[in-house]
Amino acid sequence: MIDLPPGSGLNRDMIKSMTGYGRGESTSQNYRLTVEIQSVNRKQLEFAVALPKELDALEGKIKSFLSDFISRGRVQVRVKLSDLDGNDCTEPKINQPLAASCINALQEVAGNLGAKPDITLELLTRIPGVLKIDLKIPDPELIWEAVETAAREAVQGMLAMRETEGQHLYGDLSSRVETMRKALSDVRKLAAELPDRQRQQLMERLKQAGLEQIDLNDDRILKELVIFADKSDISEEMTRLESHFNHFHTLCTGQKQVGRSLDFLAQEMFREINTIGSKASNHEIAHIVVTLKTELEKFREQVQNLE
Repeated sequence: MIDLPPGSGLNRDMIKSMTGYGRGESTSQNYRLTVEIQSVNRKQLEFAVALPKELDALEGKIKSFLSDFISRGRVQVRVKLSDLDGNDCTEPKINQPLAASCINALQEVAGNLGAKPDITLELLTRIPGVLKIDLKIPDPELIWEAVETAAREAVQGMLAMRETEGQHLYGDLSSRVETMRKALSDVRKLAAELPDRQRQQLMERLKQAGLEQIDLNDDRILKELVIFADKSDISEEMTRLESHFNHFHTLCTGQKQVGRSLDFLAQEMFREINTIGSKASNHEIAHIVVTLKTELEKFREQVQNLE
């Protein structure tokens, strides 16, 4: 693992967003290297590296270097090379043998046609191959250290931005978890009243069916009551959902790459909330379940932004 420069102020243990930008510069010999790094959301780690053609050999090294700092997201890397004054590293070259051959050929054609040759430098430079603009690029391996230095500065800036946004996201996610926790507390209060309500409803239905005189000690009646109560019992689901809320904070304080874990946790939350809604046949609880699902959907959307 490659460490960040001393004094960078970055904490590897803090959760991070997948969105960020950083820029770094360094010099080597007579060249200036500029590296820009920008990252956006992706489930996996993807790189898109834009290099001067002559530096293509460094693409693998750049990816390997950045992989030590980033685990998720689409990362765009742009490497620019210029001289110390900021000018493009280009150098014009004239193919003099080809230019001389072209002049001779043009003069010969003009003589054959009886025309006066009018050969200018502008005409010659328009002939393919006579004028060529080359890049003055050093050996990639010789300037790798400068590229790495610029990339280190750029990734430092990008991670700082990702960390700052990650803390904002953590605050938003915590707020949504607390909203769901309060809603669950309301469900608990209503759930405590459910057995009596359901027993009354069952007795009313039995009376409406002309079965006022029923023996509550009848094994068949008791069995039906137990089955009915078991189907409508949501105590286990509420306990597991509360556990998921607690696990959210444990994940966020115990590891720095929480995106995938929180995505899975959100799926488990949805499972419990959905079961509560389907088992608790109560309109008040149904309304609260809508609130829970709404907050959870916003929670899942924000989780997609975390590394």
